[in-house]
Amino acid sequence: MPVATADLAPTFPLPQELIIDILLRLPTKSIGKFRLVSKPWHSLLYDPLFIKAHLAFHLDDQEKLIILYSSSGTPAFKYFTTYFSTATFPTPNNYVRISEKLNPLLENPLSSARIVSCNGLVLVANDGLRRREFSSKHLLALDTMYLVNPTTMEHLRLPKGPFNLVVGNAGVAFGYDSFNDDYKIIWSYGGTTIRRSENFVIVFSLRNGTCRRLYNCPYAPTTHSGVCLNCSVHWLAQSKVDESQVIAALDLSTEEFKQVPWPSTGCSTRNWGSLASSKQLLVLGGCLAMVVEQSSQQMDIWMMKDYGVAESWTKFGVIIPKLVGHYYKPICLLGEDDVVLDKNGQNLVVHNLRDGTTREMLVAGINRDAFRDVGCFLESLVSPTFYSQKWRATSF
Repeated sequence: MPVATADLAPTFPLPQELIIDILLRLPTKSIGKFRLVSKPWHSLLYDPLFIKAHLAFHLDDQEKLIILYSSSGTPAFKYFTTYFSTATFPTPNNYVRISEKLNPLLENPLSSARIVSCNGLVLVANDGLRRREFSSKHLLALDTMYLVNPTTMEHLRLPKGPFNLVVGNAGVAFGYDSFNDDYKIIWSYGGTTIRRSENFVIVFSLRNGTCRRLYNCPYAPTTHSGVCLNCSVHWLAQSKVDESQVIAALDLSTEEFKQVPWPSTGCSTRNWGSLASSKQLLVLGGCLAMVVEQSSQQMDIWMMKDYGVAESWTKFGVIIPKLVGHYYKPICLLGEDDVVLDKNGQNLVVHNLRDGTTREMLVAGINRDAFRDVGCFLESLVSPTFYSQKWRATSF
């Protein structure tokens, strides 16, 4: 690996290449401690090439939960003080342990906040929405966003967006452009029907600090926020050609749109009205996945094992016990057999895909009415401030 290696081992009888190989295998938090060993080690462990290599080595590590909640009990869509906690996964006594509160990093309250992550960076946004009392549409509000690395505790408050628009549907996504080595935030906008509104996408470059508006979108994204995989952001959408349901994607490198094969779910792709309510798109176990609610008691989970190959869609979900009025949102996989779900935005549920058992997890220290959003992230050394150096140097 072409990184600075001078004097890494002045007192150790080991080749420098071997030391680097050992360091790459260490957990992310251990690397933070070793940055204090010496100036050469500090230089190496902050080297962008080392950070990328370390991330690549740990892509298959178990993700951690991140929970957004309010201690005040203030209802959603009103301002409240936000708190962040990462959480270890369930213990035998069915409690999720809370650790590492991140709320000192975030000084300003958020409204209708949500979290999305990529490569260990967590985007904290207000979902781009602030509802007007006199309108069924939404006013785009890009005034409060943070990019946080919960592992290193680095954070960056993002600049206000240049757009102030009224739109029917809006969603936010966050992903990595490997070709340009850039992280990008993507907002998708559209009306309540395909014919009544212009649909477009806004892309914010973290490296350049600039926004671009893309008008050539051949699809109308739903209200669901996009999910990032293989340097592309994916949405459930409607084709502007034949109005069928599709999985649309935006290549973050070329900023061109494409279509990903739809699974053989047995559901009609012509039923636009049920798209937002009965299906969810997400990433599970490093694969593009779709959740299809067949009934009030059945949730099928499809995974595309080989990206872009229609025949690789595999249904591995089974019946999940549900009650009328309950809503489940898959969060991530826990090992090979368990899937963690957000239940009604109030609690966590772990469902075993092999035996069909479900157990409810209690989050210690958080009341059920305090939940705002739940997500997951991979521990990494990626710095939000490194990618923003160019525009921050000229803006402040």
